[in-house]
Amino acid sequence: MKPKFKSTSDGLAIVDPIERKQYQIETNTSVTPTSVSDDCIPYPMDTTVEILTDGFRVLSDNSIHIRDPNGILITELRADEKVSLPKSEYILDISGPLKVYVVVESTVHVHEGVGQAEISFGELTPAVISARSYHTSPAATITTTTEPTDVMQAVSMFGSALKTTTPERSYPTLRGHPPAVELGADVTIPDELSRPQTGVRIEIPPTLRHTFVVAPLAYYLAAAVVPGSTPRLVTEAGYSYPLEGEHGFERTVKQVFKQIFLLDCIVRTEGETPLPLYERQAVEPALEFDIEDVYEQPLAEQLETYLAVPFETIQAHLPEWQFEVHLNPLAPDSLELLPFLMNRLSIVKTDTAASRSARTATRTSASVSPLLRQSWEDGRTEITGTGTLSAFQNNITQSPRDGPLEIEVVCNDSEMSKELVTVHCAYQNRNDLPLDVTVHYDLTTDELEEVLSRESDFVHYIGHIDTDGFRCSDGTISASRIETVGTKAFILNACRSHEQGLHLIEAGAIGGIVTFSEIENSTAVDAGRTIARLLNFGLPLYGALHVLQKRGDGEQQYHIVGDGALTVVQTSQGSPMAGTISHGEDGNDMIVDSYLSPSKDMGSVYNMATKISESYHLVSGKVSLQSESTADFVELLNTESFPVLFDGELRWSTDIKTHEL
Repeated sequence: MKPKFKSTSDGLAIVDPIERKQYQIETNTSVTPTSVSDDCIPYPMDTTVEILTDGFRVLSDNSIHIRDPNGILITELRADEKVSLPKSEYILDISGPLKVYVVVESTVHVHEGVGQAEISFGELTPAVISARSYHTSPAATITTTTEPTDVMQAVSMFGSALKTTTPERSYPTLRGHPPAVELGADVTIPDELSRPQTGVRIEIPPTLRHTFVVAPLAYYLAAAVVPGSTPRLVTEAGYSYPLEGEHGFERTVKQVFKQIFLLDCIVRTEGETPLPLYERQAVEPALEFDIEDVYEQPLAEQLETYLAVPFETIQAHLPEWQFEVHLNPLAPDSLELLPFLMNRLSIVKTDTAASRSARTATRTSASVSPLLRQSWEDGRTEITGTGTLSAFQNNITQSPRDGPLEIEVVCNDSEMSKELVTVHCAYQNRNDLPLDVTVHYDLTTDELEEVLSRESDFVHYIGHIDTDGFRCSDGTISASRIETVGTKAFILNACRSHEQGLHLIEAGAIGGIVTFSEIENSTAVDAGRTIARLLNFGLPLYGALHVLQKRGDGEQQYHIVGDGALTVVQTSQGSPMAGTISHGEDGNDMIVDSYLSPSKDMGSVYNMATKISESYHLVSGKVSLQSESTADFVELLNTESFPVLFDGELRWSTDIKTHEL
């Protein structure tokens, strides 16, 4: 289902019924949206309407980009900037939780304030508004056997989902979801699938292990995967690059993939969106090629240029690949997971750990679908999780729904009522979003089953879980008994909740936070409150656990099941992020962690828009910000509200006072 436009008392609301996201556009007078063609927008869109207005306001911490009718960037505005443009045709990119463009032929006056942007046309003007959901799903399904050469044919078609073969494919919106894969008696590739002819192929020994590992590289390069005696990357011009160096096959493929991706992100700044990218500023002095010249090269030539750069030259500036997966190549059903993993540009590892993870889980639950071990790490902390095919399938098939976000809080333990109070307050604290929070006490088994079965966006469970399931007022119930789970995501803040979480995923949920072991009540109360605040801000599941670990909670007690990149509530910012402040002799320092999300996947950029940091940065990684001026640092904290670890305490940036710094 596509985004919907709805008239409101103060303007227009754009609703994404799949991702459950909403974008408000405030107008001075009431407006009535009328469906029109999107021919005036040079990008693929989902829904387009026209309204008559003299201007509008949007609540957003995102920058606004103004382009000409061909999509070429004219200017960009960040916090506390203004611009006035003469009468002409313009495309305004005001994207937030959805991709949104506005096309007008008018004079344009824009004031990008702090947390709000105001756009004025001076008089009533027809404005075409077009929206696209960030939600993607496979366009077709490939059937394959488990024979390695057949699987290689299937993986070779993943690149058919790319919307361009220029460096701009490093933008997530220009990479479509690879076709789905299912097992069958023969190889069947739908006629509508067509792989771009990039002149690139990947030669590997015909094994499932080799095919799994090169899958992300094949997808990103739209490369054919063919049998060969030794792993190598080959172009039609005769160029060859070995994929099995001194560090081994898997590590070499990972480095090659990361290097190509980063250099694409740098080279694309010569295209339609020449933003001041920090990574370009840091790497360009060490490059021996002209970025403008390389931008014009075909993909195969770019590879030769990129791979001539020593990996050590760019290594320190790579975005953090926070999502890596461990697959068991001997489990044929793992093949069906590959397209979903490639959609995230996941790094694939093959080792016995994946096999152990699968065996451990299936000992207690024979109904659980093929498992993968997943991890999100930044070199210092690591979040681990168990993924299943069901989680990804549930994500692309979730039912569209209108109305406010529905959060169910269940407290089945009177000793943890303190967590109930703080959690309830945390989920209510979003004035910019319609939230419906319902609290439940001491549920019976039937009542808990009903809560888990009905459609909702998040369930926060507080209580006990035994070997037989959830402890209720009249006994226990196992999630394996529930036919259909209607909630999208959950936290089971109880001891040993991992198995019950997997059952919830199998029955319909997408992602959740669980435990493997005993959790002290005081720890659970504190962790539950912290996780609720972070999820309500817009952090993904794995991001909330990352902040929890950074706070110094010691042993990793909470884990992910299903899709850990899932967000429950949309962020008001361009990218979900969190900071850590430290005091130094020369002033205050802050490390900012940015996290991946459905609207900010690998290749997206964000900026803090302050004197301390004026450049854009690639999402997924750390940015170190330093200032000798307390005033400049306060400006940074007040630019937008985001979670900050300050002296080991979780705070909000806008709540930190000058005298504390």
